[in-house]
Amino acid sequence: MTVAFDAVTHRYSSGDVALVSVTQAIREAGLMGDTSYFTDEARDRGTAVHQMVEFYDQGDLDEDGLDPALRPYLDAYHWFLHDHQPTWSHIEARRADLTLRYAGTVDRAGTLATTKHAVVLDVKSGTPALWHRLQLSAYRRLVLAELPTPIVIRHALYLAADGTYKLDTLPVNDQEDWQTFHAALTLANWKRRYLA
Repeated sequence: MTVAFDAVTHRYSSGDVALVSVTQAIREAGLMGDTSYFTDEARDRGTAVHQMVEFYDQGDLDEDGLDPALRPYLDAYHWFLHDHQPTWSHIEARRADLTLRYAGTVDRAGTLATTKHAVVLDVKSGTPALWHRLQLSAYRRLVLAELPTPIVIRHALYLAADGTYKLDTLPVNDQEDWQTFHAALTLANWKRRYLA
């Protein structure tokens, strides 16, 4: 199954089927709370940090040409790599569930040397928020069948401008988070079908 993504409109599709993104479902259900901090600057920084660590993990990062403002985030990522020694099977992997009509880009999935279970991990350059739990539950479901262990740990990795990181480990039992995301997704799909 091919999942297409339009970076300009932030829309996913598979063939002729339009899919709701994970973050769109959460936002449209009103579960992101105060989004006033979603400034253009914060969005651009988040995009740049994501691209930087993606290029780094794929061996394509030109560190000499790196914007100095991004260096502390890379230093934080280096510390995370040193401490947890990940082996990634998925890097910025687009996945979709055509039955539920949603899609997303899973930042990372694989294993860490510090845990015996598979992990799904989202890279953040902002501060922790409750809706990240829902996002990671949705991503977990998208790659669950592709991972080596049935228990998949959800992590949010927060890279900071001071060169440090925080790795939040979310509860293994994500049933409440999944049910909440599923309700948000149902609402988003209904609104798009009848109110668009």
